Amino acid sequence: MYNKIQETQNRLIRYDYVDGTPDLAFGGLCLLMTIIYALFAAFPGLSNSTFSAIIVWVVFCGGCFLIGWLPQRLKERVTYPRTGYVAYKRQGRPIKSWARWTIRVGMPLLTVILLALIFLNRSKFPAQSQDTNFYLNPGIAGLLFSGILAAMGWKIALSRYYLVAAITILISIVLLFSGPGGNLGLAVLSGAMCLVLFASGGITLWRYLRQNPAPREEPDEQ
Repeated sequence: MYNKIQETQNRLIRYDYVDGTPDLAFGGLCLLMTIIYALFAAFPGLSNSTFSAIIVWVVFCGGCFLIGWLPQRLKERVTYPRTGYVAYKRQGRPIKSWARWTIRVGMPLLTVILLALIFLNRSKFPAQSQDTNFYLNPGIAGLLFSGILAAMGWKIALSRYYLVAAITILISIVLLFSGPGGNLGLAVLSGAMCLVLFASGGITLWRYLRQNPAPREEPDEQ
């Protein structure tokens, strides 16, 4: 009985990924990060400025908001008219609209403010002189991302995320041993992930549209 309930829940979760829109949205976020890191690599003075990390986090937080908003708009136009809408019943009192927007806007804003305070007072931190090349190593970052993708594939039982994770691991190994480091390496990593996610999302969306054609509009009877 429990297995049947769990399978039903997993099937409902997989429905959010059936059209490939999350892959395309994450690919768009990777594209934004590619542009940012490419600019930092092209203009080293920009990457060494006080607000470089703040710029990254603003773009990242804004991208996280967009990857939650854009797929929903696409689903309303493409997915729901074809295969229906699934509403999840939430336990307890629903979150009011103002509270939801406070969380969405407040958390990124607090993050930006915290980063600004840290950078403006960075001389007071003893770790400021430590070498940060390890933390900017694109190979290590790619391995972390591949772990997240593999966990997603296991959680929602979709094999395509295992494939994306495997490709990300291969890219990470290449960058770890023979690729560029720093901002240029991060730009290469995020650009490669962008292409992989766009390919995954595009193929999934193409297959979904082929298997689920748009419903025909029946003429009104006179």
